[in-house]
Amino acid sequence: MDVLAALQRRPSLNLFPIENRLSPRAAAALASDAVNRYPYSETPVAVYGDVTGLKDVYDYCVDLTKEFYGARHAFVPFLSGLHTMHTVLTAVAPPGGRVMVLAPDDGGHYATVTICEGFGYEVDYLPFDRQRLEIDHAALAARTAERPVDVIYLDASTALRFPDARALRAAAPGAILCLDASHLLGLLPAAPQTLVLDGGFDSISGSTHKTLPGPQKGLLVTNSDSLAEKMAARIPFTASSSHSATVGSLAITLEELMPHRVEYAQQIIANARRLAGELAGLGFDVAGEEFGHTDTHQVWVHPPEGNTPHEWGRLLTRTDIRTTTVVLPSSRSSGLRLGTQELTRWGMKENDMARVAELLARLLLRHEDSGKVAADVADLARAFPGVAYAGASAAVTAG
Repeated sequence: MDVLAALQRRPSLNLFPIENRLSPRAAAALASDAVNRYPYSETPVAVYGDVTGLKDVYDYCVDLTKEFYGARHAFVPFLSGLHTMHTVLTAVAPPGGRVMVLAPDDGGHYATVTICEGFGYEVDYLPFDRQRLEIDHAALAARTAERPVDVIYLDASTALRFPDARALRAAAPGAILCLDASHLLGLLPAAPQTLVLDGGFDSISGSTHKTLPGPQKGLLVTNSDSLAEKMAARIPFTASSSHSATVGSLAITLEELMPHRVEYAQQIIANARRLAGELAGLGFDVAGEEFGHTDTHQVWVHPPEGNTPHEWGRLLTRTDIRTTTVVLPSSRSSGLRLGTQELTRWGMKENDMARVAELLARLLLRHEDSGKVAADVADLARAFPGVAYAGASAAVTAG
């Protein structure tokens, strides 16, 4: 097998809500000598020497992360979203503590309950309003007044609405509030109701390769001095290596995106709303009509009678359209979960979403030949070879 050939990008349309495209500079960092190096560090009994200045890169990445999210503290040693989740939970939840999370049927991450139970925590589910597709704050307030909770770990991986940080704080005033924003990190600059670190979330964390177009990694920000101390004390026992190349790649991503972060987030959301509207107009059953279909990067499509989500997923894959099918809170059954963050990173705008929706309709509703649709998919993908929102230039050609 030619492994290097298999690793190269091929023309395809990426509607995964869990992926994005690195800039050329950020991708180059992953192939640098730092991929196998540790930064300089000292303990009372040891010195880990480094002659290349990697610690400066770490410090720079931390500073950029704090600036990007307006936070007083930031941590970037995590290797993934799950790695971050493990570290956060074990840092802030007391032994045997009560932790509330989203049920998987309500959009919660599939792994959270198993991880919490594995650490010996008592797990309860956050009340969820299935009509509005968001947390039921009144029900939560009643439940926590009756029985307090130690930690709320809000882990939405399938979400059309932004969480309201202040409403959540008011509903659970005594709890530590941790937002797993893996899907939302790149959108938070355009979500002032969620990016609240004083009077809202005690921590915001998550993976850095979804709406945030960085490497596969994790980060955490907080304004809480006490929580920052707990994280600093815990990290040496969960992250023996932060993988220096990914730290550099994340720093480059944040540096390039910094001047465009609000515009980029707003465009992702605008594209998602336009894609949802176009799909609905073509005959697809799209969730969330009551509030404009979506407030985030995600679009949910329910399959019609006679079509299983797996059949749709396989057909889309054969046509070089990358998608996911998962359980949707709007129906509590499997459907298409689409995302517009990578298309936006390519440089697509609202009008381009009509072309994307038409390709999906030709394939899934009109049952056109997948080979013909795939050829048009490739043509559309080739028209957007670079990355937008990367530094001073409007677009940069990707290698």
